[in-house]
Amino acid sequence: MFLTSIEPSLSKRGLRKLRKRLAALTLTGMVILLFSFFFIQKTLYDSAIDQARAQMMAVTYHLSAVLAQNSAIDLQRVVEENPDLSAGVLDGNRNQISGTVPSHLIDDLFDTIAEQQANRGSLICVHGSTVMLMAYSILPQLDRIVVTYIPRRVLLANWRQAIVLHASLFLIVLLIMAGLAVWLWQRLKRQHLRAADLAEHFSDSENTLSDCGCAVLSWPVSNPDGTLAVRLNWPEILGLAFTDVQPTAEAFISRLSDASRSQLRGPLIENRWQDNRIGTMVDMHISADQTQRFYLMAHRRVEEEGETITVLLLETAPQQELCHPFETYLHHTPEPSIAVDMEGVLRGLSPALAELVGKQVYNLIGQPFETLFLPEDREQVRVNFTNRQLGDTQEKELVFRIRDQRGDIRWLAWHGIGPFEGMTFNSARDVTQFVENANKLRDTLDQLKRSNEDLEQFAYVASHDLQQPLRMVASYTQLLKRRYGGSLDQEADEYIDYAVDGAKRMHKLISHLLEYAKTGSSDDTMTEIDCNLVLNEAQADLKAIIVQEQATITHNDLPVIKGDRISLSRLFQNLLSNAIKYRRPGVPPHIDIHVAPDPDTPGFWRFSVRDNGIGIHPEHAHRIFRLFQRLHKDEFSGTGLGLSLCRKIVEQHGGRIWLDTSRPLTNPGATFIFTLRAMG
Repeated sequence: MFLTSIEPSLSKRGLRKLRKRLAALTLTGMVILLFSFFFIQKTLYDSAIDQARAQMMAVTYHLSAVLAQNSAIDLQRVVEENPDLSAGVLDGNRNQISGTVPSHLIDDLFDTIAEQQANRGSLICVHGSTVMLMAYSILPQLDRIVVTYIPRRVLLANWRQAIVLHASLFLIVLLIMAGLAVWLWQRLKRQHLRAADLAEHFSDSENTLSDCGCAVLSWPVSNPDGTLAVRLNWPEILGLAFTDVQPTAEAFISRLSDASRSQLRGPLIENRWQDNRIGTMVDMHISADQTQRFYLMAHRRVEEEGETITVLLLETAPQQELCHPFETYLHHTPEPSIAVDMEGVLRGLSPALAELVGKQVYNLIGQPFETLFLPEDREQVRVNFTNRQLGDTQEKELVFRIRDQRGDIRWLAWHGIGPFEGMTFNSARDVTQFVENANKLRDTLDQLKRSNEDLEQFAYVASHDLQQPLRMVASYTQLLKRRYGGSLDQEADEYIDYAVDGAKRMHKLISHLLEYAKTGSSDDTMTEIDCNLVLNEAQADLKAIIVQEQATITHNDLPVIKGDRISLSRLFQNLLSNAIKYRRPGVPPHIDIHVAPDPDTPGFWRFSVRDNGIGIHPEHAHRIFRLFQRLHKDEFSGTGLGLSLCRKIVEQHGGRIWLDTSRPLTNPGATFIFTLRAMG
């Protein structure tokens, strides 16, 4: 597979073709060089001959001019500076007048004159083994012919020197061409061997990479939908056949999961790179319903011919994570979670959030993270994010709303940590059910509060309005008793006594009910209260009965708390009066009040009111605090509202009250315990 992506000329067949072309090119160059050499020498030869002809004719014409002026001059002396040049004079009958002209040259001369029919000219003729260049000039008025001749070798001496120099240069060029051809030949041979070794080595490397689950892909940016330039081990790395996936970049990108495709949309699809290299974990579909985790390294290479994207895929084991920590966190967390950078841009989200909101949430990656939430909550989301960026590290949960994939509003409690390495991590709990229940509970409490207010108002109005007719009944029954008591029979007196007693008890019951309805505490009535003073006020109100029953009350130092003085006084008064009322016959009442920090609830005081009366059986521990509940209806008078009022006062002060059931029955008396909030 590797050989298909390297230069085709490095293959064995391509190497043979290149070597043949190199040999043909070398031979062609040599032939052209030799042809050029001979052509140039022929041109130089012809040029030398023509130049010699012109010079010989010029010399001959000069000699004819000299002879015309002085017929007796020796022409050889005129040209004596050129010893290789011979001169002679002939008449029209071929007789030599002066000089020496070989006879066979004379015959060639007159043949040429007869052919050319010109007074001046030149010719080449052979004199033995020597080639001569001859020139003539006819003087018709003197019947003379001036003849000059010289060996051709003398004229071509410079040409021979030039041809030797040119031949040397051409030979050097031929040697250089031959050496270059041999060097290229050997170079191609070595390159072929290197390619073969590289192909063999790469084959081993490819097998190793395949065993490690590694794939390489590459495509040009200008044509991302085109065929991949390189696709080593792709799609074999997915366990598919080589032909199962089209060899295009789009086919590769379509194999990415929605989350990975959204994450890599910028660099791989839209060619928007923050850096020329990225590395991240991706999920790829290896089947219709199964994905596999890979580490992806992408690199953009910019060259003159364009940009190329190269992708390396490495198969990872489940325990391997070769990515940014936030990707590991998001991939493995079971909660809806997001990762946000320092600019407030959403960089990733967990599969749990995508399952809750829908896969379209992946389109928000790369956008401001507050777009996840409802428009009404976005400003508050941004404010809290900014506060965290400014150093607010307080651990707290913030509840914001989002819409799920069905369009319903979901309440999520978000908890953020960071930033770590430029990233803030935020996980959420779905508290929709809790919020809905809280809203229902709030509505129920509001309704209950209104109902309680209505009931208290009703009890107050009823008890207040019943006072007048009850007082009238009591007054008239007492008047009947005073006027007709003893006048009627005994049965009538008994009936009148029942009516008077019932009116008194009804009056007392209504008074207690009115007091119960009016009892209440709010923050506006809460002040610092010294419980020692409150206890003294309660004892002062009960002074008559305390003296009458010879009761003793002891206590340790009581604390200062925040509460309602009147209510707390009523609390102590009810507990003390009950202890005195339910005394044992013949035993003076003794009441001990002890206070200590509550061991079960920090920040509270625990009050213990202990008496030596008849006591209360543990089975009635919860019943006695209910409205109108009385244990001794016949022996003791009362309305059954005293302990109910005590419970209401204690609870309105944030505490609780109960009967100590751990006191043994052999130890007569009752112990009531209640708690009140301490100052602080």
